[in-house]
Amino acid sequence: MIPTISCVIPVYNGKSHLARAVASVLAQRPDVQIVLVDDCSTDGSRELALDMARSDPRIIAVSLGKNRGQGYARNVGVAASDAPYVTFLDQDDEHAPAWYDHAIEVLQGNPRFAAVRGEIQLMDVPDDLNVGPTDPRRTMMFNSTVWNMVMHKVIYQVLGGCPSSPAFRTQQGAEDACLVVSLKQHFEVAKTSQLASRHYVNIGGATAYFLRRTRVVRGRIEFTEMTDKEKNGTLEKAFSEFQADASTNVSVLRRTLKHRSRGIRNVMAGIAFKLLGTFSGRR
Repeated sequence: MIPTISCVIPVYNGKSHLARAVASVLAQRPDVQIVLVDDCSTDGSRELALDMARSDPRIIAVSLGKNRGQGYARNVGVAASDAPYVTFLDQDDEHAPAWYDHAIEVLQGNPRFAAVRGEIQLMDVPDDLNVGPTDPRRTMMFNSTVWNMVMHKVIYQVLGGCPSSPAFRTQQGAEDACLVVSLKQHFEVAKTSQLASRHYVNIGGATAYFLRRTRVVRGRIEFTEMTDKEKNGTLEKAFSEFQADASTNVSVLRRTLKHRSRGIRNVMAGIAFKLLGTFSGRR
């Protein structure tokens, strides 16, 4: 069976929760594909991923020879995927029931959308980091992550995938936000109230780190702590460079497809042409 949607799950020492994440994806629909990308785990996650792939043809397991980070693992996973739609999931999270059906229906029924974003449910939030439903930090997370989003695979590739340079190898998880900024700059993203993901707040993870070093003052988010890469401009420079490259990619492909539009036979190129044509005026 040719998959309709591929879910890429980067894996790094996540053996204890990986089965839960995988089960939540396999339960979505029969034509789903999972790509597990192990990033040099040392806790048996690699072996578990390989066992899962051997037991279910819908699962692919890829083992990296060197630890390269979550962004790199996502890019490898997308390259190995076979479906026209891609989504992402952290190894200790879950995708909510019926999310894939809803997201695909939105994208197929609205050709102008390059991606669709669903709601998130925060799980196991430590008491000292509690986030209410109206907390603007929750909205920021909702709008800057990739694990509550389904998108056209070709659009992910056009943008250059997730940034994976050393500047993004931090506890912040900034590669998500960087990709999303570029996505929204060039394409339209649908927002829906459908629950997409249950995100478990690991005490040592990026979400807890974000909440720990921020506060809300008169409805606005303030950072109480900055990393060295934020202070010295390294992260800002990396953001700018990635966005500039993404803009170049989109412009080049738009011009190329415009000249080739009458003879397009490749399905993925055809999708890209339609989406790029729809957003030819976006900047």
